[in-house]
Amino acid sequence: MERTKLSLKLLELRQEHGLTQKQLCADLNISRSNYSYFECGKRVPDINTLLLIARYYSVSLDELVTGSPPAAVPPADTSCDQGLSLLRHLRAKHIPLEDVMELSKTDFDLLAAYKKLSADNKAELSHLINYKLKRQSV
Repeated sequence: MERTKLSLKLLELRQEHGLTQKQLCADLNISRSNYSYFECGKRVPDINTLLLIARYYSVSLDELVTGSPPAAVPPADTSCDQGLSLLRHLRAKHIPLEDVMELSKTDFDLLAAYKKLSADNKAELSHLINYKLKRQSV
């Protein structure tokens, strides 16, 4: 099958960033076998995957698909950028993505509230959590 501009651009971007398919797919939480088909031109990613890849590389969707940058690039979605930064941080800390994906909305709300606490209150809460964990295991 003939390679498309998209498949060539995917390969080019990955190589420019010094990534293996395995690393990229771990960052994006997509199947490596599917991604391999994208780079070979055997499959075309769905629009959500295209957007995820474009944001990951900080390129426009137009540039990703056609290989040419548009006249004006729209501003990036910062929430998606923050999510990708978080994925990179977790990977660097060797924290399995599965552990994070199991968090509920309540868990995330609790984390958001924790971030608002003062350093003293965080230390106190940490002490209380450790105490409760020890009592629970008895």
